[in-house]
Amino acid sequence: MSAIPPTESGHRFRSALCQERTNIVRSGLVEYVQRIVILDEDSWMFGWLRRAPAPPTEQQRQVWQALSEYPPYAPPEWDPDTKSMHDACVEYQKYFFDSKPLRLEALRTFLAKFDTTLDFDDAGIMAVSVWMHGYADLLVRDLNDHATIDAYRGFAPRWTGPLAGLNPIFDLGIYHAECLWLRRTKLEWIVVRGPQKNVSAHLISGLPHTGKLFNPISRAYGHCSNICLAKRQVRKRFPGAEAALEQDRDTLYRLILSQTPPGRRRRRT
Repeated sequence: MSAIPPTESGHRFRSALCQERTNIVRSGLVEYVQRIVILDEDSWMFGWLRRAPAPPTEQQRQVWQALSEYPPYAPPEWDPDTKSMHDACVEYQKYFFDSKPLRLEALRTFLAKFDTTLDFDDAGIMAVSVWMHGYADLLVRDLNDHATIDAYRGFAPRWTGPLAGLNPIFDLGIYHAECLWLRRTKLEWIVVRGPQKNVSAHLISGLPHTGKLFNPISRAYGHCSNICLAKRQVRKRFPGAEAALEQDRDTLYRLILSQTPPGRRRRRT
């Protein structure tokens, strides 16, 4: 007895999910064909997970296009075997302070592509805060990935391609710092590199009522990462996630104003 041949579509489906082995079996005077089907368990059980990625949204395409023209922050490399930590710190401090105006201008140009103006007054901070709420999760694919975190801390690998979004995040930290300085100028930068080549710190001292050092560069990354997590919770329909996300639209604005109560406007040199 011959088996009914599978249809073409059924054959393709079965070929994708299983392997087939044919044996000739004899029982007395009767001979028949035995087909043994071995299912590919991963394909059968989890094949539905391997769907093609969703096409990029208009927001994603807009961010990718804007990032393609963003100048990377690329400080001098430091080899501890040939340069002391002191010399590396001096070199990096000069690079950082010389780069600040250029970084702010790069951020200004970038945000202008989203009809957002980079200003330092209250309205400007609110505009940047709202922009971060809408776009920060699109800058880098996964800000909670350890490799991405290490790249941000150590400036390697170079912030281009998939890591290009680290550049505006870093510059948002500089912007945060400048907003503080314009409102409470009795402050001081502490910029260091080391003790390892992949370690650096950008700290501000002198903020009132805290007595603590503040790192606006790390804070910018943490803020963007929190936005990513909040939107992920919304997509997963966590209870209260959407309301919590909406309340965070002005997080940067509220933080800067809370850090800069009225006081004497004297800048340390």
